[in-house]
Amino acid sequence: MLHWLINEESFFTAPTEPALSFHVKAEMHERRRFMSNFKHRMFLTIGFMAVVKTLFSQFTLQGTVTDNGAQRLGNGAEPVIHALVTLFDQADSSRSYSTYTNEQGQYSIQIFPAGIDDNLSGKPGNFRLLQNYPNPFNPSTIIRYEITRPTYVTLQVYDVLGRKVKTLLQDFQGCSGQIIWDATNDQGQGVPAGVYFYSCEAEGKRMVRKMTLIDGHAEHWRISYDATGMPGENGLNKMLTDLFTIRVTADGFLPVTFRFVPISGDMTLNVVATRTVTDIEGNIYLTVKIGDQWWMMESLRVTKYRNGQAIPLVESMSEWKASKTGAYCDYGNSTKNGAIYGHLYNWYAATDSNNIAPTGWHVPSYDEWEVLAEFLGGSMVAGEKLKQEGTTFWQSPNIADNASGFSARPSGIRDIVYGFTGMKNVADFWTSTEDGKGTVWSRALMNDNVVFWYGVEMYKEGGSAIRCVRD
Repeated sequence: MLHWLINEESFFTAPTEPALSFHVKAEMHERRRFMSNFKHRMFLTIGFMAVVKTLFSQFTLQGTVTDNGAQRLGNGAEPVIHALVTLFDQADSSRSYSTYTNEQGQYSIQIFPAGIDDNLSGKPGNFRLLQNYPNPFNPSTIIRYEITRPTYVTLQVYDVLGRKVKTLLQDFQGCSGQIIWDATNDQGQGVPAGVYFYSCEAEGKRMVRKMTLIDGHAEHWRISYDATGMPGENGLNKMLTDLFTIRVTADGFLPVTFRFVPISGDMTLNVVATRTVTDIEGNIYLTVKIGDQWWMMESLRVTKYRNGQAIPLVESMSEWKASKTGAYCDYGNSTKNGAIYGHLYNWYAATDSNNIAPTGWHVPSYDEWEVLAEFLGGSMVAGEKLKQEGTTFWQSPNIADNASGFSARPSGIRDIVYGFTGMKNVADFWTSTEDGKGTVWSRALMNDNVVFWYGVEMYKEGGSAIRCVRD
């Protein structure tokens, strides 16, 4: 009788048939058939275990979060430290991951497989949502669920955009069951081929699985299992590609959100977050870096100084002209204009020792405005790069490309002789610098040219907008 040694060589290489009797040849044939089946099963087992290893591997999402200092005409970005990076599974909002960026603005998140059966240990009290079968499928598939006690069950199908396609079940159920989905929506219309999610809620818990509807021959797509039951009964139910919402938040930055991000493996995602500044009243202003300076992209709308003291609202022209302390108003005494263009302030408010600018910011000096103008090519051409383009705010013609991102709007002025004037034609901003003549400097823009004008001998009682620069 022959003795077979199952080693590496005998497993992968068929032995040479010896010249033996019929009985020995027959036994050899049976053993060859056994080895053929054994090799086939071992191949399936090895392949299956490779699939298991792949599906249960965790993914890594990593990257760097920086500010918007390198956008537009900025001279470089800085890392955003301690930003919160959060991922939400769009098919299961209870599944989320989060971390904080380090001192270099870097983050790394380990993402574990979705859809793994939570009841693998067989503990009571958990329901199971099994993988649909067949999958991929056409024209229909079976979705099975298992519950441990009578309960209300909701089973629904969604597309990859998170839109509900069909409610398959929404009723009280006394025992486990199965539903056949025929690839139609709630209106009975057929749905296109593609990836769909089915969600089951029962026993105070929700589970989600992914399935694929294909055109035509599902057999060409189906993975073969050395089957002792339907795929999914052993808990191997991972979604091959999950859709996530990624959100980045940090103090002093505009939140950044990415939706419908497919993650099926290691991924690098670098994020640029826009810096903001918040005044004493909670008004949030976008900011932009121009050269090495950080500027507000919007004019002030605050009605209190940094210490909380109120800035008087003065609408009467006679009172405005007589004011020798801080005051503000809106162009035409219209709060709508104040919301769109920012308030107009007299110079006393701009330079009050109580500080009108948010913490870490200040009203720019003559020299700081000069640095801005020179970086943009000089005062004779800088205006084009500072004005918000288009005619939504500015009167035509508006010669502007807003290359700097400064986004100036024509808020007009409150002149002590002519009153409100210049709306849609002029943007005028205070400097903190006196000119030695009892008057002060401002900087101005006009719609029909590209000059960044000097406001010469401006009365302190006049009304202009305020842009702040970072300390």
